[in-house]
Formats: sequence, C-alpha cells, structure tokens
Amino acid sequence: MKYDFETLIDRDPAVRGTGKYRIMKDSKGNKPPKGIVPLSVADMEFRTAPCVIDAIKAEADFGVLGYHRLTDSFREACCQWMKTRHDWEIQPDWIVPFEQVVPALYCAVWTFTQPGDGILIQTPDYHHFTGATVNTGRKVLENRLVADEKGHYTVDFDDFREKAKQAKLFFLCSPQNPTGRVWTEEEIRTVVDICKKYDKWIICDEIHCDLLRNGVVFHPMIKVAPDYADRIAVCTAPSKTFNLAGMKTSNIVIHNEELKKKWNDFIGSKLSMNGAGTLGLTAMVAAYREGEEWLEQVKEYLDGNFAYIDSFLKEHLPKAHLVPAEGTYLAWIDFNAYVNGDEKKLEELMQKKAKVALDEGYIFGDAGKGFERINVASPRSVIAECMERILKAFEE
Repeated sequence: MKYDFETLIDRDPAVRGTGKYRIMKDSKGNKPPKGIVPLSVADMEFRTAPCVIDAIKAEADFGVLGYHRLTDSFREACCQWMKTRHDWEIQPDWIVPFEQVVPALYCAVWTFTQPGDGILIQTPDYHHFTGATVNTGRKVLENRLVADEKGHYTVDFDDFREKAKQAKLFFLCSPQNPTGRVWTEEEIRTVVDICKKYDKWIICDEIHCDLLRNGVVFHPMIKVAPDYADRIAVCTAPSKTFNLAGMKTSNIVIHNEELKKKWNDFIGSKLSMNGAGTLGLTAMVAAYREGEEWLEQVKEYLDGNFAYIDSFLKEHLPKAHLVPAEGTYLAWIDFNAYVNGDEKKLEELMQKKAKVALDEGYIFGDAGKGFERINVASPRSVIAECMERILKAFEE
C-alpha cells in the first residue's frame, strides 16, 4: 500500500504531553489499568491522510489563526464529495456547519421536540441517541432490530409503525452503529413512508457513510426520499472517514428553509455555537478534495481486519459470532453463547482478565447484552493482540 496503516502511533499522554489517547473510563467511572489494549472509542489509530496534514501545516504557517469568515469552499467541497461518492446532489445552502454530530443530536431534540415527547430509537442503538433523549427529559420509544441466525439485522416494521404513532421524532443511524448494517433503499423508503404518514421529524446520522465494505452501496436518506426532505435533517462529517474527530467539524444538511432558520436561531441565539473552527474547515476541504485515494486504501485495510477477526473466531472461539458488518469500522461480536447473557461477567473478563478496553454491548441497550463492540481501525498487530488476549481469557 502507498500509505502506512501498520505503524502504531504512541498516543499515551505521558509520552506526548497531550490528551491524544482513547482509553475511556469503565462503567464505574474508573480508568482501565495500565497495559490495556484500547479498542473502544470510534477513532482511528492511523495517521490522517497526508493531504490533510499538509493543508493544516500550510494554514498554521500562514500565522494568523484568529476569527474567520466562512467562505463557499467548504460547502462546495462537501457537495462535490457527496456527488462523487454517493451520487447525492446537495445544494450548498442546505449545509449548516457545526462542531460535532453528538451536540447536533441534542440540538435537534431541543429544537424540534418538547419535554415528555417520545423519540423513536432503533436498538441496539448508538448510545448518544438515548442520551440525547433521556438527558433532555424526552421519552425513549424502542424499536428493537431483529437478527436472524447469521446475525443479519432487519427492522421490525410492525413494531416501528406502532411506535412511530407515539413519537415526535425518529433517530436513524445509517450505516447503523453498532451493528454495521447499511440500510437498503427499500428499508429507508419504508421507514420514511411510515414517518411521513404520521408527520414525524427524522434526524439521520450518516457519519459512517464513507466507510463501506467492498461492493456495498450507501443510500443517502434525502436522495431516497426527496419528497420528505423538508422533515429531515442529516448529520454528516469527515471525522470518521478521515480521522478528524479532534477537528470538531461536521455538516448538518437541512433542506427546509424554515427548519434551518429554527435550527440556526437555537444554536446561534441560545447556544452561541455557530460555525466550525478554521483548522477543522481547512482539514475537511483538503480531505474531500484530495483524500479519496487514502480512503480507498483505508477501506481495503479495514476489510482485511474484519476478515482476520472472523477467521480467528471461527478457528478459536467458534461459539462467538461476528455480525457481518456492511459499513463502519466497528466489529459487533456476540459472546452470549460463552457467558449465558451475563454482561457483567463478560465485562469483567474483557477488562480484568483479557485487559482489553472495548465498548460493552449493554451500553447500546438491552439488545446489546452479551455483545462487544471493537474498533478495528488499528494496525493488524493490535487487532491480533486483542484477539489473542480474549482467547486466553476464555481459555482460563
């Protein structure tokens, strides 16, 4: 490969003198012990694309990092990227720059719902959907995804229809985190039609849309359902695609002018959070204009990591099951056959015996109990070390 994804970069703050590490606290708020392999937070362990690093260096060399005025360049770059990658025509004035997707979820809840309103969430869910609902005084309406014997998740549309009647807003994650499903055009059209029938808002998180397995096609929601675009806000960002989470730059795509005004009034007047940072916008433009070759090699490397985990489990832990991921760089593994659904036992085994920091399945709701989510965007040597530690812990 032209780019190096094998070298492990030491992000320990004791070495760097910064907070550039991703070992998170456990469920009790304790920092994991030293020597642990961290594969939890959705953040790559690869160096960002050289074109992005060069653009940031050039901006820094300019020497002025004060206030800036937004130009059309970042909107044009985003529109070009979505058209090239996903054949999705976005108009520049649909794009609202923002810091991050997670705060955008909270802003959407505050903007379009009232305390006590129901919010429809599909589980196992990206836990910030639940957080944005519960922490703002709204009510979770759970539509549990259904997995077949191969672990392929689908939507229970009968249940979805009943829950949609009670909801004010629906959170969709596409590609889905943590299961890795990339929803088909038919699936997206069906949930939109149900929401349309009952006049519900839709907030669609498409942050993982560029991270697809070979041969998989992503279907942007507004492209699938342009007739309902006025009731949809889409959250996109270069952060997962190009390892730019620290740049705090995202693009919220809002088609409806009245909706956009309501959004801007809230984030501007009440939160004073308009826009994004200079270096973040610089990084995004460079990534979207010049980073395609780097991304294609990342995807190829990720495919290899998924294949490695699948092969390892089949040989050494055959009762564990890797859910077939169509998108994201997150492996969703079912260990229930080994722990009989005891998620606390599984957590202790992973953290104290295997000494690997993963995302425990239960944080994604009851539907995730007995699962582990593993970030595979790391050098294969790290993935191999993680799997060997897990095997040894189970053997013991």
